[in-house]
Amino acid sequence: MRIRHLLLAIVALAVAPISASRAQQTEIVIYHYQTDKRHEALKQVFRRFEAENADVKIVDIFKPDQTITSDVQAALAARRPVDIATIAGRNVYFMSRTTAAVPINQDAGKAAFLDNYLPQFLDVGRRGDQVFAMPYAFGTPMLYYNKDVFRKAGLDPEAPPKTWDEVISAAKTIQDKTGVAGVAHLAAGNKDYGTMLMVTNAGGTYLNAEGDKLMFDSAEGIAGLQLWQDLVIKHKVLPIANDAQWTAAFLGGRLAMYVTSSAGLRQVVQQSQGKFELGVANYPLFPGRSARKVPNSGATFMLYAPAGPRRDASLKFLAFMSRLEIANYWSRESGYMPLMKDPLRDADMKKYVDEFAYVRPVLAQMPDTVSTYVWAEKGALEAQSIVSKLIDDLWAGKGPASELVPVAVRQGNAALAKTN
Repeated sequence: MRIRHLLLAIVALAVAPISASRAQQTEIVIYHYQTDKRHEALKQVFRRFEAENADVKIVDIFKPDQTITSDVQAALAARRPVDIATIAGRNVYFMSRTTAAVPINQDAGKAAFLDNYLPQFLDVGRRGDQVFAMPYAFGTPMLYYNKDVFRKAGLDPEAPPKTWDEVISAAKTIQDKTGVAGVAHLAAGNKDYGTMLMVTNAGGTYLNAEGDKLMFDSAEGIAGLQLWQDLVIKHKVLPIANDAQWTAAFLGGRLAMYVTSSAGLRQVVQQSQGKFELGVANYPLFPGRSARKVPNSGATFMLYAPAGPRRDASLKFLAFMSRLEIANYWSRESGYMPLMKDPLRDADMKKYVDEFAYVRPVLAQMPDTVSTYVWAEKGALEAQSIVSKLIDDLWAGKGPASELVPVAVRQGNAALAKTN
């Protein structure tokens, strides 16, 4: 009997440290929409963080990118744990106003890591002195092109177009000599992002800072959207389709040039191998402008952890994610744009760029990439549907941008004013 009691005591002593260790762990719940290889890369980041912080356990919650914002809202409403959430840039203002989002820099002493980022990448979440969102999965629009088609058309495959005028000229030559469609420009959800790009690169302003007023009925905004119409109607070099159809056409060799996000660079490189030689260049300059200006696409991390151990652990993770070598690892493995100041300070990143030259134009475009415009908390979908119809009407040739844009902006602003 005494031996049995002694054995039980030994087992209890052996188990006690493990149980105590587990009891001391703080769990943080992170919502994200990463899939496949990106999810594997994110899990590696989680494991590396846990290896350095044995007192923290990450609970990994996947939700589809189309529903993650509403899924996070539902979890918060049901009082289920949400400590860090992936939120698309365009929804940050809405979430900062309608949910219990915590300013990441509420305790400035625990948010010094925000200084690691290029300042313009923090603007998406900046509200006065408060920062509600940390850059995480950003893309910048690039010009992808088919070098084989360029050669067949007698164009230099190592000299891609730098301006929209050069894009139009190359597209016409390609169509005349090869029969391959010339160019396409991503539209994205409700054609919102594509419109934003065209307007901003032309020198216009898409939305006001509060996100409740469309402002692209300026001369610059109208000029940007006239260019998009001209590609379709006047020059006939852009076939009307949607993003999925344009992507399939480009990867199938039926489209010579495609402007789309750098976030898909790795996939495009992989899917074009054995089919054609891929080229990657910077977003084309607008006629008459010497500098480009393009809003980013993608998502951020927002903080929801309650004060105490969960918030401390969450801030610890955000700081970890903001370390140069970790942020660069995530960029390399996910394909998203580097976000740190001077990312090539990291030897591993420099080696990667030397070996994967496709990413060089992306790095070159980092200073030209500005924070995406963020919509107000209400009325965005109705206003975006008006923007989408505007682009459809422009492509259908129902009138020039000078006539159609002001009407659409008035309608969109009426919808925003009604709900905000």
